[in-house]
Amino acid sequence: MPSIQRRDGPPPPSHGRQAFTLIELLVVIAIIGVLIGLLLPAVQKVREAAARLKCQNNLKQIGLALHDYYDANQKFPPGANNHFDADGEVDRRSWALFLLPFVEQEALYKSIEAFMAQGNPYPVYAPNNKTVIPVYMCPSDPTSPKTITGGSSDPTNQQGFHGNYVTCAGSEFFNPVRPSGSRSRGDDLNGMFYAYSHTKIDEVTDGTSNTLMTGEVILRPDVTGHDVLGRYYNDAGQGTVCFSTYYPPNTQVPDRHQYCQSIPRSPCTATDTDKVVSLRSFHSGGVNVGLADGSVRFISDDVNPNTYKGLGSRDGGEVLGDY
Repeated sequence: MPSIQRRDGPPPPSHGRQAFTLIELLVVIAIIGVLIGLLLPAVQKVREAAARLKCQNNLKQIGLALHDYYDANQKFPPGANNHFDADGEVDRRSWALFLLPFVEQEALYKSIEAFMAQGNPYPVYAPNNKTVIPVYMCPSDPTSPKTITGGSSDPTNQQGFHGNYVTCAGSEFFNPVRPSGSRSRGDDLNGMFYAYSHTKIDEVTDGTSNTLMTGEVILRPDVTGHDVLGRYYNDAGQGTVCFSTYYPPNTQVPDRHQYCQSIPRSPCTATDTDKVVSLRSFHSGGVNVGLADGSVRFISDDVNPNTYKGLGSRDGGEVLGDY
């Protein structure tokens, strides 16, 4: 009889490959989804922290530029070179254009000045008016940089670059009714920057560490018309290159000016009565501001309203708490 050979050990390996079951695949996908869900908020927080820091750095650079302008001229630039009460004023330059040589935009400044020197009344028609100025942009604002104006109703009505930073006109409306019964034209407000202002340091009697100089706003895209907020080349008698501390940061009380769009985080009512602009941002819980001493702070939406109002005036004599 032939002998029977016996093999010890495991059977030879199979060359086939077992596929994932549907349940295993779903479990893997679920785990990946959970990990992404945990990761995205962290990434968003890091991005927002970086954007907020960049925004603060921009305000710091603008504050230094304002002080450099002061050293060169012994006064701060005007908030705007037109009244805040009506359209139709000539020479509509704002503080942002006067500051260009001090934010590394000397060539742009000279081109605007040369254009104005030829008898052109409005800087809005100057060449290169769409030049993006990074230091005037907040990276958290999806509308910035805004260089196209007019919306679908007037696509040819271009008004130049709009920016996210504005200067403080005070703690009241831009054209309030005075005790005499007359309405202000915005050239006698209690902040540092208003119509035709030329504020000097010794006029800031509340103290430079207790007086706001700059802050940020949310730009509004032009959809059915045009919005003048942050329109540096053509304020058009609106005061929308400045802000007031009349309402707290990120208030849901609408801004008030003549040429107006409205979005959820930056509502606005079109009117010429009691014009006002409030600080707003996409940063969580508050806004960045620059003080007259050159420092930059983050002010909470929950700031004491009286304290915040007091920060807007240059010489109100308010006793301020923490902010």
